[in-house]
Amino acid sequence: MSYFHSRRFRMKFSKVMWITLGWTFVGILDALNTHAITKAGYIHLVENYNFVHYFLVNTLSAFFAGLVSGTILIFFLREWVRAKSFGFALVVNSMVIAILNLLISVLAFSLSSSIYLKEMLWHPAVMENTALVVGPAFYLKYFILWGLVVFLTITFLHVDDKYGTGVLVKLLLGRYYRPREEERIFMFVDIRSSTTIAERLGHIRFFNLLNDFYRDITNPIINASGEMYQYVGDEVVIAWTMEEGLTNANCIRCFYNMQEALNRLAHRYQDRYGLIPQFKAGLHCGMVTIGEIGVIKKDIVYSGDVMNTTSRIQNSCNKYGVDILLSKYLLDKLNRPPHDFYPHRVGIIELKGKKQKIELFTLGEEESHHDQRFEVLST
Repeated sequence: MSYFHSRRFRMKFSKVMWITLGWTFVGILDALNTHAITKAGYIHLVENYNFVHYFLVNTLSAFFAGLVSGTILIFFLREWVRAKSFGFALVVNSMVIAILNLLISVLAFSLSSSIYLKEMLWHPAVMENTALVVGPAFYLKYFILWGLVVFLTITFLHVDDKYGTGVLVKLLLGRYYRPREEERIFMFVDIRSSTTIAERLGHIRFFNLLNDFYRDITNPIINASGEMYQYVGDEVVIAWTMEEGLTNANCIRCFYNMQEALNRLAHRYQDRYGLIPQFKAGLHCGMVTIGEIGVIKKDIVYSGDVMNTTSRIQNSCNKYGVDILLSKYLLDKLNRPPHDFYPHRVGIIELKGKKQKIELFTLGEEESHHDQRFEVLST
C-alpha cells in the first residue's frame, strides 16, 4: 500500500483540511468584524475600501494560508519537532507559520490591488494601496488575531498528540461523559527481556530506547487503524473498534508491520544501544466499559475482564516460546490472517476465579495438518 493511500496520510490530510476550514471561518469573521467597525474610523485611511472586495480577498487569503500553513505544519514541521520539547515546538512552529501567514496576506492584498488598479504588482500605486491595507492601521490587528489563531492551532495539535488522535475531540464533545459499553479488540505489546536491557543500558539510555521504540511503531499502528491507548513502562496497549480491527485483519497486520519497521531500523538500534529490541504481543476482544475518569487530569479509560485477559495472554508468550498469541474468540471473528500466516493451537489459559477457559493460538508460516494437545496453564 502506497503512502498516499495509507491511513496515516489520510489522517494528516484530514487535519490539514480542518485547519484550512477553521482558518477560512476566522477570515470570514475578521472581514465581517472589520466592516462592522468602519464607522468608527478604523479603516478611514484606506480610500479604496470596498466590503465585497475586502471580504473575498480576506477569505481567500485565509483559505490559502490555512492550506499552505497546515500542509507545512502537519507534513513537515510537526514531524521535525515531535522529538523536541513542547515549548521549543510551540515557539518554532508559531514563528514559522506566523511569518508565512503574513507573507501570504501581503501577497493576497497585493494581487487584489493589482487587479483593482489594473497595474503590475510592482507598480508604485499598487504598493502604496497594499501598504494602506496591511500597514499601521491593520498591522496590530493582524498580528494579534493570526498570532492567536496559530498559537491555538499548534496547541490543539500538541494536545491531540498527548491524548491520542481523536481523543481530545471526544472529550470536548462529551462522548464518554457517561460510561458506555462497546466491543473492542486489544493488543498488549511488551519488550522482551526489558529488565535485563535496562540493567545493561542504565535508566537514561533505556528510557531513550523506549522513546525510539514507541516512535518507530507509531506509524505501523496508525496505518493499521489502531489507537494508542496506554503506555505502561515498557508495555503499550493498542485498541481497535471491532470494525476497524477486523477489516483486512488490521489487528494482526499491525503486529507484523511493527516487526517490519523495527527490522528496517535494526542498524540504528544496533549502533545506538548495541541491541535490537524484540517484542511479544497478546490479542483478545470483548465488551468493555468506556468512560471519562479523573478530576484534575481527565482521560478516557477502558474497564473490563477483557483487559486482564489480554494481559495474561501476552504474558503466556514466554510460556509457549512465541511472539504472538491470540484468543480463539478473536480468531473466529477474523478472516484468514494476512501475509500467508496460519493459526496454530498452542494451549489454554484458565483464569483464576472464573470457570471460563481461553483457547490460545499463535500464527505460523505453514498450515497445521496434525492435532496438537491442549495444555492447561493456571495463572
